[in-house]
Amino acid sequence: MYTKAIISNRFIEITQQSLAPLYSKTLSGGRKSTTTGMSENYNTNRKISINRARRDIRRLLECNFPSQYAFVTLTFGNKLDFDTTNIDICNKKFSDFKKRIVYFLKKNEYPELKYIGITEFQDNRGGAVHYHLICNLTKVSNGRLADLWKYGTVHRQEVKSNPLENEKISNYLKKGISDPRLAGKKKYLRSKSLKKPTKVVISDIEKLKRLLDSTGSVNLSFETYNSPLYGDINYQTYYTLNPKEIMNYAEEIK
Repeated sequence: MYTKAIISNRFIEITQQSLAPLYSKTLSGGRKSTTTGMSENYNTNRKISINRARRDIRRLLECNFPSQYAFVTLTFGNKLDFDTTNIDICNKKFSDFKKRIVYFLKKNEYPELKYIGITEFQDNRGGAVHYHLICNLTKVSNGRLADLWKYGTVHRQEVKSNPLENEKISNYLKKGISDPRLAGKKKYLRSKSLKKPTKVVISDIEKLKRLLDSTGSVNLSFETYNSPLYGDINYQTYYTLNPKEIMNYAEEIK
């Protein structure tokens, strides 16, 4: 079977599939893979895009926030002089907020802003936009964040990075991605300098599993399903105590 691994620091995904994808270049760079029979149907492609975004959020979280992070919700107030249901206007306000945050962090010699976020609509408030962020603003108080946000309320929760909390937070962020009001918009928001996961093709799955055992890795999940594009699929996730050794192995087989 064709086997690939995606390594996001401590979080490791292993996919085995009976049909291999067709690549114009290798996993390490270049153009994206293409598969014979890829549907041009809009709904199919949209579902693929949504699922990819959901996976990306968890991977970026694991790669960039290994110890702790802040989970922040930015909400617009009720009495503002702009339409809080208009995503383009709200995204501009969010962009302005980022500029203020970046300036504040630099002035106070804090680390550069890192974040992953999603846009949601509050249907209980007439469809007003709000934002959820995973970010490194653990040293900035809720009150200071509210001053910098300016448009309404801020809720900040500090989270210790571990597989249970990261799964819970990732799932929470996933729920807004499929909203049809986001059609044509970015599925999620992110800062530019985030670390990306490592992707490798595995020729010896047993060797990788032995390495996972020796590094104190825990099997988080296992599922099997069938895909018309990739055939029978086995998908497993692990959490390792020694990501450095796993990464060294990945570099060797690239």
